[in-house]
Amino acid sequence: MYRLIYVSTASDALAADDIENIIATAQRNNAARDITGILLFNGLNFLQVLEGPRKEIEQLFMHINMDQRHVSVVTVLQEEMKERIFRTWAMAHRVSPQSNAPGRTTAEDMSDILEGELPEHVQRVLNNFDQLKGI
Repeated sequence: MYRLIYVSTASDALAADDIENIIATAQRNNAARDITGILLFNGLNFLQVLEGPRKEIEQLFMHINMDQRHVSVVTVLQEEMKERIFRTWAMAHRVSPQSNAPGRTTAEDMSDILEGELPEHVQRVLNNFDQLKGI
């Protein structure tokens, strides 16, 4: 099993309903590919954790890199893993309440995610992203 985490910045091409479409597509397609993870959006930046078979993750990430709804895609972490963190989520998501994006959550933070059992290095990545304010 393989884990990949990346961050990116929303492009000017990101439309109001794109977040909901991205999440719906990911949930539908990821289950068939045995991919799990989470997508976070703070109104400006995305962070996504993808977990599953390496070949499937690499193919999906090629498509993600070509998506024009975001720019400056930066891989933060790539690693082999023994156990999934987000094993029950085809694609969970959190959209920051301060953003104007559809699908935003009412939660004030990602505490439900950050309080879970996470490997320390993954926790640091998610904590750092949580500190970004977006727009």
